[in-house]
Amino acid sequence: MSVSAWLEEFNETLDVSGFRHAPARSVVPYVQRYAAQAGAFVEGRRDGERELVILDLRTGAPQRPFYPIKPAERIGILFVREDVQPFVTMLRDDFPDTEHQLLVPEGVPATICIDDRPWGEARLTWTPAELIERILSWFHRAGRGELHDARQPIDPVMIGSHLSFYIARSVLNEADQDLIAFHRENDGRMLRVERAQPSRYPDNAEPFSVVTYRVPPGNMKRLKYAPDNLARLSAMLEERGIQLFHDLKQRLLAWVDQGEGATWRLHGRFAIIVEMPVVSPRGEQQDGIDHRAFVTGKTAGDIAVGLGVAQPSGGHGKVGYVRTIGAGAPDEAAIADIEIFCAEVNLAFEPDLAARLAGRGAPDGRAAVLIGAGAIGSHVADSLAREGRFRWTITDDDRLLPHNLARHVATGTRVMDPKAEVLAQHLNSINHVAHCARPIVANLFESSEKGEEIEKAVAEADIIIDATASVAAARYLSDHPAAARRASVFFNPAGEGAVLLAEPAGRTLTLRDLEAQYFGLVLRTEHLRDHLGRRAETVAYTGACRAITNRIPQSCASILSGLAALGLSAALDGEDAAITVWSLAPDGAVSVEAATPEAVTAFRAGDWQIAFDAGLIRRVHVMRDAKLPAETGGILLGLVDIPARRIHLVDATPAPHDSCEELSGFVRGIEGVSAIMDEVRLRTAGQIRYVGEWHSHPPHSSARPSAVDGVQIDWLAALLDMDTMPALMLIAGEGETAIIFADQKADALPQEPSVRGA
Repeated sequence: MSVSAWLEEFNETLDVSGFRHAPARSVVPYVQRYAAQAGAFVEGRRDGERELVILDLRTGAPQRPFYPIKPAERIGILFVREDVQPFVTMLRDDFPDTEHQLLVPEGVPATICIDDRPWGEARLTWTPAELIERILSWFHRAGRGELHDARQPIDPVMIGSHLSFYIARSVLNEADQDLIAFHRENDGRMLRVERAQPSRYPDNAEPFSVVTYRVPPGNMKRLKYAPDNLARLSAMLEERGIQLFHDLKQRLLAWVDQGEGATWRLHGRFAIIVEMPVVSPRGEQQDGIDHRAFVTGKTAGDIAVGLGVAQPSGGHGKVGYVRTIGAGAPDEAAIADIEIFCAEVNLAFEPDLAARLAGRGAPDGRAAVLIGAGAIGSHVADSLAREGRFRWTITDDDRLLPHNLARHVATGTRVMDPKAEVLAQHLNSINHVAHCARPIVANLFESSEKGEEIEKAVAEADIIIDATASVAAARYLSDHPAAARRASVFFNPAGEGAVLLAEPAGRTLTLRDLEAQYFGLVLRTEHLRDHLGRRAETVAYTGACRAITNRIPQSCASILSGLAALGLSAALDGEDAAITVWSLAPDGAVSVEAATPEAVTAFRAGDWQIAFDAGLIRRVHVMRDAKLPAETGGILLGLVDIPARRIHLVDATPAPHDSCEELSGFVRGIEGVSAIMDEVRLRTAGQIRYVGEWHSHPPHSSARPSAVDGVQIDWLAALLDMDTMPALMLIAGEGETAIIFADQKADALPQEPSVRGA
C-alpha cells in the first residue's frame, strides 16, 4: 500500500479547530506561531478516532547525508488515543530504512522512534515544543549517521496485539517438541510457553499451540514490515531459509494422526515464535538476538484445514479433524485470510540472559562449592547467580531459625529447614535452568557419608568459597589438597564491614597467607583501628546462654554482601589475589581499604612451619636503614596456629624509646611494649601475638648470628617454651635476612634467595 492509499483512509479533512485530541489541537498553533522557521502546517485528517497532523519540516540534513534524508520532509503525527503516545510517520514511499524505526504492518508508512520512554512517563513533560524538537533531533542524527539502535520495536497499538510470551531459551532451542502456552491466572496478556504436559493444566486455561523457528545468521535479512497474515509470514520466512508451510503440514498432520491425544493442541490458538539475528538497515549483523511471536486468531486445526492436510470431522469423534485423503491443495484464499499479530517475547532468566544483563559476554559455568549458607553466604550466592555465575554446591549443617530471617534471602515459610536446602532451592528458583544448585546438609568436618560427598564436591570444584566466618573452616580449606581456587568472605564483628580474601589463580598464595596479610593491613591502617575491636550489640533469641545473635540491620548486610560479591566477581575473573575491606558508615558512605598481596617465604623447623611475606622484609630493612650505622630492632608479631604448628609473621615493631641502639650492638627496651601488645590484641581480636624478636646488623655485615645473638635466642627459647612455641629471631643484614630458631635445623621451603634460615 502506498502512502497516498494510506492517507485515503483518513477521509475527513480538518482545520485547526476540528481536532478532538487535545495534544493534536496544541501542535498546530505551536508550529504556526513559534516554529515557522522549522516547518509549516499542511492539513489535518481524521479516520474515526484517529487524527493526523500533517507537517512539512525542515530537517537540517547535511549536503551529503548518511541516509537520503531530504532538506524538507512531509510527516504525519498520528494521534490514536489520549493514553497512547503519538506516532510520527514519514509520508513518502521511498523514505529510507534507518535505525530507530518501529516495525509496522505492511501499508503503514515508515514510523520513526523519537522517544524510548513509556508514555505514562513521557506525557508528564510532553509539550508540542518537545515533540517538534525530538523529531528534528531524529532527522539531525539520521542525516549524520548517529542513530545506533538497529532493533525494530513493536507498539501494541500499531501492531494490534497486547499479548506477551514468556519462554526459556532452553525450550526455544529444542526442535520438534510439543509446546503449549497458557495464560497466567487473572492476566490474559501474559502467556507462559512450556513443554506440553496437558494433564498439568486447569481446564479454564486457554492453551496456545506453539511452534518455534530459528533464522540462521547467514540467512537473515532486515524486516521491512510486520506480516499481517499467514501467507505473508510464510513468504517472509521463506526469504530467510524457512519453509514454513512445508514444515507446518508435517507437524499438523502428525497432530491429526495422534487422535485424542492432540485434541487440546488442534483446538488451541496457534502461535509461531521466531528467533532472528538483529540486522542493521545496511545489512550488518548487530550484537543481539530478536524474538518475535506471531499470533493467529485461528486454531491449529483450522490452519491444518487451510493447508489441505485435514478437514473437519463433521461432529464425528472428539478430535474434530481428520486427515485429508490424498494430497489436498492449500486453500490460498483461506490462508491469506488468517490474520496474524506480532507479540512480545520475553526470554526466561537463564545464565545467558543473566550474564548479558550483568554486562558480561557469557555465563560462568565453573563449579563452585559454597561453604556456609548464612547471611553473607546466601546474599553473595544470590548476587552471583543473578549474574549467570557458577554451578553451585551449597554446604551447611545449620537450620534456618526465625532470627535468621533478619539477614537471609530465605522467606518465613522455610523456617526450620536446612539452610543448604533453602539456599539451593532459592538459587534454582531464580534461574530457569533446572538444578543449577544442589545442597549437601552436612558440616564441613563431617566424617560420614555426607563428608565423603563434600570431599567429592571439593575435589571436583573449580572454586571454593568460604562464607562460614569460621577461622578453623577457612584454614582447613586452605590446607585441603584440592586444586580449586579458594576465596573467603565475612563480616567484621560489628557488621559494618565486609572482607574478601581471594587466592590467585595458581594458588601461589593460600587463604592462610592472605589471612595473615589481612591482619597486617588492619594493624597498619588507622581507619581500621576498630574494624575487629568493636562488636555489635547482641540479642538473645532463646533462653540458652549462647543463643545470641548480632544486632545488624538487613540494609547493612545487603550492601556489604553486594560489595563482597562485586569484589569476588572481579577477583575470580582475574588471575591475581585480593585482600579488600569495605567499611560502611552510618550515613551510607563506603570506604575501601585494600592490600596488594605479597609473595610468601616459608621455612620448616622440626614440626613447625614459619612463613612471612616480602612486605615484612621490606619494612624491617626500612627500619634498619633509618638507624644505620647503629643497630636497631623490635618485637615480631605473628599469627599462630598451635594445632597445625604454624606461625606466620605479620609485622615487626620499631625499637622502644628506651632501647640501646649502638654501632656495636642493640638491646631492646621495654617502654611501651605492654601498651603495644594491648593495642595489637584489641585491633586483631586477639589473633595476633608476640612471637619473637628482630634486630639489625651494621653496614656491610651479613645476617649470620653472632655470639650475642646465640645468648638471646637461648633466652627466647626459655620464654616461648612456656607456650610450646619455638624461639624465633629475625636478623636483617646487608642485603639479606636470616630466620633463627633455637636448637632447630631450619629447612627452607620454596623461597626467595635473599632470605635464609639458620
